[in-house]
Amino acid sequence: MKKNYLKILGSFSLIFVLGLINSSFAQEYKNQDSLSNYQSKYYAPEKKTVEWGFFMGPSWSIPSGSAPQLETGAQFSNVRERARTTFYFGFKANFFIEDRLSVEFDALFNSMGQKTEFSGFNHELGQSNETVKYTEVLSYFVFPLTLNYYLNENIYIKGGLYGATLAGAQRREGGLFGDYLDVNHLYRGGDFGFTAGIGAEAKVLFVEWRYSRGLVDVTFDDEKYFNQNIQLVVGFKFGG
Repeated sequence: MKKNYLKILGSFSLIFVLGLINSSFAQEYKNQDSLSNYQSKYYAPEKKTVEWGFFMGPSWSIPSGSAPQLETGAQFSNVRERARTTFYFGFKANFFIEDRLSVEFDALFNSMGQKTEFSGFNHELGQSNETVKYTEVLSYFVFPLTLNYYLNENIYIKGGLYGATLAGAQRREGGLFGDYLDVNHLYRGGDFGFTAGIGAEAKVLFVEWRYSRGLVDVTFDDEKYFNQNIQLVVGFKFGG
């Protein structure tokens, strides 16, 4: 009787232990599955291949150096250089190498340059209070190539290089409808530099802040001049 009792107790004990082991494995599998679903839901970005789109926005061209001067013989005691606000537009193609990494190629038309104000004109009779204002209008076709890294499904950072071709250089005296003078001979035919930025996207809309800085002097003058600008990018993208 005692042996039967021990056999029954041993059988129940074995069944109980096996049940605990099975339950433990089932719970662990469930936890891993839940974690996988959680990571998939909150961390893993949607699988993408190629995106394309167009964008536009304002650009602030910031002086970095001095614009080349014409040999007019005029002398001024005060020179003030200021940033120039312009508008640009462009197109992009974004190729995904991995879920969080892509290579983007852009083509855009951007107008850069700066505003310069001369005052205190010196001449043979002394000094006058005459003030001369002109704007350097440098038009470029710009081709940035950047690497984009996605921090999550909506936020990304980017960095890379750009090459640019000069479409035209003019010097405008006065306001928007002032006199224009061709100054192509003062500027080199291209530019090269780096660009970086941060962006956010939601469905088809994306917004970015970009900073670009030229690495080469774009003039033939002794005084060096580098292109530098900040852009607010607003655009629409398709594909993915």
